[in-house]
Amino acid sequence: MRFSRAILTSKIGVTLLASTAITPAFAQISGDPIGPDAELANEDTPEIIVTARQNIELRDLPRAAIVIDDEVLSDFNARTTSVQELIGFNIPGLGAPVTEGSAASLTLRGRDPLFLLDGVPIAPNTNFSRFLDKFDPLTIGRTEVIYGPTSLYGAGASGGVIQFFTRDPQEDGLTIEAGTQIKAFAPGTNAFDSDGISIKGNLAVNGEVTDGVRVFVYGSYEDTNGILDAEGNLLSGRSNFVNDYTLFGKLDVDVGSSGTLTAIANYTELESSQRQFELGALDINGLQGTQEVPFPFSYASPPTNNFLYASLGYRDTDFFGGDLTALAYYSESEFLNPGSDIRALRQPTGPFPAQWPGLWQTGAVTEEYGARLEYTREFGDRITLTVGGDYNYADSVSLLPISSEGDFDNTGFFDAVRQDIQRPPFTLESIGLFAQGSFELTDSLRINGGIRWDNFSYEIIGPYDIVFFFFVPPGERPGGSASADDFSFNFGAILDLSDDISVFANYSEGFTLPAIGFLANNVLPGVAIADSGVVQPITAKSYDAGLRAQFGDLNVQLSGYFSEGNFNTSLGVDGATGLINRGQAPSEVYGFELVTTAQVTETFRIETALAYIEGRVDTADDGNFTAITTQDVPPFKLQIRPVWEFVAQTRLFGQLFFTGDRDVAFIDGNDPFPADAYTQIDLGVSTVIDWGGAGTGDVSLQVTNLLNANQVLPGEATFLAGRRRNGPGRSVTLSYQHRF
Repeated sequence: MRFSRAILTSKIGVTLLASTAITPAFAQISGDPIGPDAELANEDTPEIIVTARQNIELRDLPRAAIVIDDEVLSDFNARTTSVQELIGFNIPGLGAPVTEGSAASLTLRGRDPLFLLDGVPIAPNTNFSRFLDKFDPLTIGRTEVIYGPTSLYGAGASGGVIQFFTRDPQEDGLTIEAGTQIKAFAPGTNAFDSDGISIKGNLAVNGEVTDGVRVFVYGSYEDTNGILDAEGNLLSGRSNFVNDYTLFGKLDVDVGSSGTLTAIANYTELESSQRQFELGALDINGLQGTQEVPFPFSYASPPTNNFLYASLGYRDTDFFGGDLTALAYYSESEFLNPGSDIRALRQPTGPFPAQWPGLWQTGAVTEEYGARLEYTREFGDRITLTVGGDYNYADSVSLLPISSEGDFDNTGFFDAVRQDIQRPPFTLESIGLFAQGSFELTDSLRINGGIRWDNFSYEIIGPYDIVFFFFVPPGERPGGSASADDFSFNFGAILDLSDDISVFANYSEGFTLPAIGFLANNVLPGVAIADSGVVQPITAKSYDAGLRAQFGDLNVQLSGYFSEGNFNTSLGVDGATGLINRGQAPSEVYGFELVTTAQVTETFRIETALAYIEGRVDTADDGNFTAITTQDVPPFKLQIRPVWEFVAQTRLFGQLFFTGDRDVAFIDGNDPFPADAYTQIDLGVSTVIDWGGAGTGDVSLQVTNLLNANQVLPGEATFLAGRRRNGPGRSVTLSYQHRF
């Protein structure tokens, strides 16, 4: 492991092949992912949810779920290279998009989801939220979301599962894909300055190289040179001023008549330019916040991020009459953030202790490996059973290079003369066993349920001391080890009221693990971690009910839910210091989501998705509840997306995105700022150009934030005063993808 390597954030992706057909973006009843030469959607093709383990049809799944298909990915990858933006816009119940590259506010129904990439967990137990920078969205062909706690994947899935599936190699022929994207922020007179322009290029080889052997090999480079707000000011955030490299490969090999061996490897690296941001005053709607003004400086330990993962999987669709899948994986994640200067915030003029370092960087190095084995078999025409197990081991250490303060003001150099840790090193080992069954009781009534047992053990490597102390004093802690185990389960039923209408209900209990290294800093000096009681599973119980319906050319999915957790991780703000105080406390979260797709004509479709969520927490565990912070519970969110194929192979599409006010947590003292409503309107056009024997090209021109609204993004706005900032201004993106 290289301690100098680390995370920054990733501005990733360019444009998938722009689709010329019209299919439901939020697949509810049917609709397969499509390519540029596909026909209109076949409404008789069932949508399969792979994340449900049994490859179950969506109409048979007794809980809320959505699919973000190839067309939506195409449109959004042609306007942004941010995974956070893609899922923030397109997943109801998830937090609104953020500009900093962080996933901290991207909770699902108020709780932390489990993020998977082809079955590999990508969010380590570190409480750092840069994990969505680990891959290029241009390599993604499909995203699935299952809402609510689940016994399918165990620890980490108290809010649900969000799984990204990389593109499969195509089976017919071999093609070469090359593309480019130019994005410019154009708020006014500063349009097309060197700041505010991002450029990316990509190259891929995709197809069958010989009988039974298929490959998808991809590489990309992106130069992100700043994000501007509506007034032309540079926004801070770790997504700015970054060079991003990605190499990805996927190999499928047929084994016998029913087996497939799949090998995947991905390497992504981000290098930050030598720029930093210092705090400056900012007035947002009459409330004092901060903005960060850029100035040049250099590092002994440059901020960067790299991520390597590799997996080897095997699937046999006829293994003793059933379906066998096996997976082994390894990943290494290293990141180091840009430097922070908090000297002005230390005592006697500020609230922070004078002993805190004034100049420092944060980061982490995490290695993980694991395996999963599962077997699915049908018994007769009405019973399907899946059994299996999984294993994961993680080794993580935080990074805290501390720089000398004497010469920094003159040289602008972070010299990293002292290497410390922000949180103690730890190891975490987990093993899970599960069983999942589907039963068709009658032609119209189906039930689905499962149970899972998880055991996890961890070791805090000691002795250790803490650098940033406030609620607990400094001093040596011995560390130590401990273990815990728990069961989770889910049970649901789905009833067909007619050929076109079905209702479902589901009850589930799941749990996740707290950030072990973070909580270890809350242990008092001299206390072993096993005796502290600070680390225990965070449980959640969830009730989910809804309906799916198809009324002619209108598809509908409506779901409502209520969840409660005895030890839900909660956020609160200390009024004297403004520091976030994270702890465990009883909580309740409730809300609903509505997703519709209306095929108005053969060439015009309009999609809507809205989500309302609210929650309360008993921070003192005394029966008095207050509103959960907006960092965990996002405001009301509405997306309207029309798509019109007004000329053959030419599409006009747009988006109206609205997120509402939320001030209840501010009134209750849990948010330092209320969340402000904002509306964003986007517009784009794409077309396919046939170059004859030279191949085909997909070109897209999109304008984001057409009205140039000077909005505030709620997820960041309410977290800390230092993260209250304006949102991105108007941008224009031109992308082109060519296939030979």
